[in-house]
Amino acid sequence: MLCVVGIFGIIAIMLFVYLLNTARKKTPPPSAATSIKDYAPVYVSIADKPNSILRGMDQFAKDLRKTESAGDKWRWIPMIIFLIGVGLLGIDLIVDLLGYFSITFTGGALALWIAAFVMARNLRRSDSKDFSPRYQGTKEIIRSLRDDLKPDSTFLGHLDLTGATLKTKVARETKDTQGRTTQMFNDEWLSLKAKLYDGNVLRLAATQRTKKRMSYWKRSRISGKSKLKPEKFKGTEQRLKVRIVVNPEAYTIVPNATFRQGQNIGKYTITALDTQGGMINILADSPFAEIEQENILNFLKSSYSLLQRKAV
Repeated sequence: MLCVVGIFGIIAIMLFVYLLNTARKKTPPPSAATSIKDYAPVYVSIADKPNSILRGMDQFAKDLRKTESAGDKWRWIPMIIFLIGVGLLGIDLIVDLLGYFSITFTGGALALWIAAFVMARNLRRSDSKDFSPRYQGTKEIIRSLRDDLKPDSTFLGHLDLTGATLKTKVARETKDTQGRTTQMFNDEWLSLKAKLYDGNVLRLAATQRTKKRMSYWKRSRISGKSKLKPEKFKGTEQRLKVRIVVNPEAYTIVPNATFRQGQNIGKYTITALDTQGGMINILADSPFAEIEQENILNFLKSSYSLLQRKAV
């Protein structure tokens, strides 16, 4: 009998901790592989006028918060069900102490505990993670550029926040002399194309480049046993590609010393610059894991220093 009570006690404690964590709705910890917070996976196809895009993004975030807020009202229900089950279990214990063997209420307690666990698990699955700062940052970029667009024109592109290390984003793999595989990921998280008011066509693409060594088996030189080594995050950086197809009726491309290859513009360093063929093609890299929208907008503004407006 004591053994049975002990088993029920262990189960009760484990379930209580699980339900308590569900009720508190703890923020998920950073990913062990990247030490970067795990944000909600979001993909936004951009193909509309600026104000319509902004309204759609605001509505999407609002609907998600509304759904989660409705689910929050049920977070303590599994705990209440659990406590009712504890009460039923207590009735059988009292009956047993009086000298009568009974498991009638114990069966009901188990059924309630199972129901509480299932409900808590479903609530956890329905939890939405925080939005990446890039979501709000992209809205600010669109809001800042909308007055520069040609009247009645649209943005084209996407915002991809589904994850930087998905298998579909593997750019290449390499193996070292020990046979360990390292994967390089290219995550083009932002792509925008727009025809501007001055007749220029702007394209920009922001890409996160991540390197990760995959897990592998290693044999110990001392014991001779093999041990699985976990995957290891090897670093990340940002890359920005900018192309401006210049309106020849309005501008002349004039290279200058303040915007040239090797120059630092905010968090970016210009690694390639081509001004041939009536286009400006710029490639810039940054060692930072995150780039704020101010840096992207400032870089675009600085790139216009290569243009000189023609006399009317």
